[in-house]
Amino acid sequence: MKKRPISMLDVAAYSQVSHQTVSRVLNNHKNVSVKTRSKVLAAMKELGYAPNLAARALSNGKTTTIGVLSYNSILFGPASMLHAVQNAAREIGYTVTLATTKGVDESAISTGIRELVQSGVDGIILITPLTKGSQIKEDVLSGTPCVIVEGEGWKEMPSVNVDQFVGAQKAVEYLIALGHTVIAHISGPSTWYEASKRREGWKKALRNARLELGPLKYGDWSANSGYHAIRELIKESNATAVFVANDAMALGVLKALNELKVKVPKDISVVGFDDIPESEFLIPGLTTIRQDFNSVGNLALELLMDRIGKKKRDSFHIAIQPELIIRKSTSPIASMQQV
Repeated sequence: MKKRPISMLDVAAYSQVSHQTVSRVLNNHKNVSVKTRSKVLAAMKELGYAPNLAARALSNGKTTTIGVLSYNSILFGPASMLHAVQNAAREIGYTVTLATTKGVDESAISTGIRELVQSGVDGIILITPLTKGSQIKEDVLSGTPCVIVEGEGWKEMPSVNVDQFVGAQKAVEYLIALGHTVIAHISGPSTWYEASKRREGWKKALRNARLELGPLKYGDWSANSGYHAIRELIKESNATAVFVANDAMALGVLKALNELKVKVPKDISVVGFDDIPESEFLIPGLTTIRQDFNSVGNLALELLMDRIGKKKRDSFHIAIQPELIIRKSTSPIASMQQV
């Protein structure tokens, strides 16, 4: 005979609580202690309980599903944030519906939002490269709660960001402290929010130090674009350091410099951004800016749950501070190094 599926009553009996308590845990009710919630969630996991989302949607008007709209989940940043959101959602009994956009313009993003709204999600998290001035009309959301991740914050829509500006500023200030005065930058695409903030941080650090802006090149976040950008920079400038807008492009930079017999960091220092898992294993290990994607995912979901529950909170726009990770790809400028 076919084994019947595990029910809410089975979970209640196993965890020695009432079925009403199990229901409250499933619906993220506030009147459940942390200890009891943990016990019930553990029981669900051990028993392999799969909640009947359709029945729950009929009973409380919620689907316990959130939508995530992403542009390019292959890139390290968006992929890491998506993973963090999925993990955080799973912990509170929510599932994630993913939609992707074909472009980064407002029309493409609006189309993706409409798809998620029509699928009946309880709320939406936007992991898209929104740029300054981008606006999504309220009628597109149709009242669906929404949170922006890594995009320009709007007055009426909560957002969670790693402080891209501060991260870039930290990277360049570190290079300045090492004695570098001509610091180039390889930026991401000009229209992306993250790329624009990192360019601004690069400029601000140089201006604060009363240094002229170094040469600027644009890439598309790929190692290939970093490879070609640094080859152009080496021909055109005398930069002794380069701040690269992400680690993937920095990987291409290191390959090109190796082919050109330009030694890192003796001849030129290189700093990336992201701290991908492979960064410490590059030759040399890459100095970079680490982003706490787990915190981004957890806080984004927390904000969204508050919006779904119509709770008010003061921390409407959250900026998480990045961390400078120092490795072997940077060193003092040659004139400051001990002989």
